[in-house]
Amino acid sequence: MLNESFRLAAGATRDTLGVVWTAHAANAVSFVYVNGRLEAEAFAPGRAERSIDVPWHGGDDRPPGAARVVEIHDFDPGAIPEEIQPAITVPPELFTLPVLRFSTVPDAARYRIYHRPAGGMETRIAELDAGNFNGPWAEYACSDALDARALAGHWHFFRVETVTAFGIESRRESWAWFAADTSSPPRAAIEQGSAPGLYNIRF
Repeated sequence: MLNESFRLAAGATRDTLGVVWTAHAANAVSFVYVNGRLEAEAFAPGRAERSIDVPWHGGDDRPPGAARVVEIHDFDPGAIPEEIQPAITVPPELFTLPVLRFSTVPDAARYRIYHRPAGGMETRIAELDAGNFNGPWAEYACSDALDARALAGHWHFFRVETVTAFGIESRRESWAWFAADTSSPPRAAIEQGSAPGLYNIRF
């Protein structure tokens, strides 16, 4: 929910802005935007009264005196919209080693993660102890590189199941991921051609 009761203060440095507000609950998870750019994500200090310094550039090249828009969104744990944060991220140029992110559940005992390549069989690739995740988000980094079929790429499907203390599974989230190997692009050799402005390109 949008929190419209906040005040601005001087930040710790010239390039930061202090934002002070009170969330609706001590366990609420806050996201702070400046000019539509997410500057503070999954901020949950454990108390309703909170403050944080955010960069004051606002993600643009506006002069120091230009107007900027600050937005604060507070959510209950487990009720954070999926569009707020990406469900799958990857390290730079490692599209075959995605990192899965999903919101935690207070009464979960474990999380089971399943993987199925397109045209293949589904297997369980991880079982995570829910006690290892104290915040609103849990992450799992794939340890085995996905089949990317070289430069052609290949679809993969993931799902995470919440498991209770009694061993009951329930669907939490699912994703589709297109893995493509971009780490070794083809090389091209360019040479002067038979006339000015013409070139020979060899791969």
